[in-house]
Amino acid sequence: MKRIKCLLFLFLLLLTMNVNAKNDNLCEQTELKRVREIAKKVEFDYEYELVNGKAVFTINAINLNKELKVQIIDNEYSDDNREFKNAGNNRGSLKNFKEGERVVITITAFVPNWCSGEKVYTKVVKLPYYNYYYDEEKCKGYEEYKYCKQLIDTSITQEKFEKGLESYIENKNKKNKEIQEDDNNKVNYIIIGAVSFVVAIGAAVLIIHNVKRIKEKNTL
Repeated sequence: MKRIKCLLFLFLLLLTMNVNAKNDNLCEQTELKRVREIAKKVEFDYEYELVNGKAVFTINAINLNKELKVQIIDNEYSDDNREFKNAGNNRGSLKNFKEGERVVITITAFVPNWCSGEKVYTKVVKLPYYNYYYDEEKCKGYEEYKYCKQLIDTSITQEKFEKGLESYIENKNKKNKEIQEDDNNKVNYIIIGAVSFVVAIGAAVLIIHNVKRIKEKNTL
């Protein structure tokens, strides 16, 4: 009896494994590829606002599709997952992100077949830092400098901002001086060349004139 039960158990186990294997193959690669191409069209941008003096970011998802689930998965088995819901025009937004945050967005298939739930694409959005010193008086005339822009790729202190700007101004002035000196040298070369040319022409004319006078004297 025990042997029969054992054989029956093994038979059911093999049958279950066979069914699971078949189910795994039911998500066809052509369907998965199709959904993946749709997922690649989903784009993301961000915006920010100052709340109590701190920058708070919102991430926007563009080109959402009903065959996709676009979400930030904190834990696959928790209720903390945040999903981009279509709020109209296939766009959705999630708020309250910190500056400098690295946000991993997972896109899974949401289709009426065995491919539903399959991860098809992952996108990482790296949020910038808000520069709290960009509008200081020192930045006027140097708006192109990285630490004089509103959004930057690193967090900076007042000291780092000031030292970086001083170094940038010093290098820029040095380059401008070198360019000015180079331009002055070019002008000097042109003047010297022009003067030399005029002198050469004058000397040539004088020589020709003297030669003519000598010939005239010899003729007489």
